Amino acid sequence: MNFTCRISKTCHDESVPYASRRAGFVRLVPARLTRAFTLVEIVISLTIVAVLAAATVPMLTGYKEESLAREPVTELLALAREVRMRAMREKRPYQVAFHATGFTASRYFNPYLQLSELNEFLLAGEEEPAVVSSVEQGDKSDLDSGSGLTKTSDLPLAPPPPKFDENWSQKYELPKEVKYAIQHWYDAEPTVIEGEVVKLWVFQPSGVCQPLKIHVEGPSSTFDVEFAALTADIVKESIELK
Repeated sequence: MNFTCRISKTCHDESVPYASRRAGFVRLVPARLTRAFTLVEIVISLTIVAVLAAATVPMLTGYKEESLAREPVTELLALAREVRMRAMREKRPYQVAFHATGFTASRYFNPYLQLSELNEFLLAGEEEPAVVSSVEQGDKSDLDSGSGLTKTSDLPLAPPPPKFDENWSQKYELPKEVKYAIQHWYDAEPTVIEGEVVKLWVFQPSGVCQPLKIHVEGPSSTFDVEFAALTADIVKESIELK
């Protein structure tokens, strides 16, 4: 039963636990309309939460495994973007060399690169300081003097050539349990990268590279990724979780 009283009056019905105020009057709510959750409702709610939690844990585990398995592809994409940027900025070709233990980015210096030569290049880069341009910064020969440091005219001095790091390289080591193969557009079938095999992915000064397909197989997943020729971005990808 509802009881309505004027604000100036006091309602003495003790069976009503509380009142909700509105403009000009007080509306009293019977106690039977306000009740707590029953034990059955609490049990049902906890059961629903438990079911949702049980379904979420495998999803999070699968996401973590997929992220770890995707790491080689992610690192290769980052290296491809780096060498493409360097090739366009320095106006000379760069490369990504695929070998059994991973892949290495550097300047392009031999179309028939062997693994021993690549290792020598990496070792030289660790031992020697960065090699800059062939003309040292202190050489200020003017344009019409031929050579030497003596200025023979009032013509402006030629700007020094840009400096490049000849020994720059960046390497990614594959996990031991991961195997991979690559395929260029001219290959009839993928080449498994193992042993002494070295395959190159070359980036021209214009930024153009060869289209590339890579197959990465790990203990828990398999990735097949295709990179575009103009931008080295991923244009096609398929994932299979084991």
